[in-house]
Amino acid sequence: MSTDTADGPAYSNEAYAAVRKAAGSRRSLYVPSVLDHAAELLTALWATGEKHGVTPAEWGWVTDLPGGALDVVSRQYESASKPERTVAQIVSLQGHLVSALKELGLTARLGGPGVIVDRGPETPRGGRDGDADVEVRIYSDGGWAFSFAVNGASVMSIVAPASQAGASQVAEIVRAFVRGELGNVFRR
Repeated sequence: MSTDTADGPAYSNEAYAAVRKAAGSRRSLYVPSVLDHAAELLTALWATGEKHGVTPAEWGWVTDLPGGALDVVSRQYESASKPERTVAQIVSLQGHLVSALKELGLTARLGGPGVIVDRGPETPRGGRDGDADVEVRIYSDGGWAFSFAVNGASVMSIVAPASQAGASQVAEIVRAFVRGELGNVFRR
């Protein structure tokens, strides 16, 4: 069964489910467009295998193809081998993120090298006293990440495009974290 839209990727429901499952065992969070991209790649890989008499289930005997598809697609969004973003590009992406967070009802502002998001009552405890706000960054030579806004805090990667649309998707993940919907992702 295939999902095919005029403005979206084409992938099977099985491939999407397999990619989502693989994402659950990784130490990053993934925006929907990245999961779609990986599911599209996995669907194509499975189709090629079937042309050679290899069913999707048979791949599991030798490799984690869904995880591999997710990892290779993720590299396109996180890779430090891409040209560095300029300060102006980073500031623009931060501005898009602040706007998207505010549209979602969160309080956000530029703060140092990142965007500071006020914690909510359901935000997991973080920082020395458990009351740290959340900081989101986009790196000049890499991807998106967030942490509690304290020195030495663990950092969680958010795999997303470095674009206005990507900033909106990052905002959705941050909203879910601040509202306690994701639990403490730093402890998984």
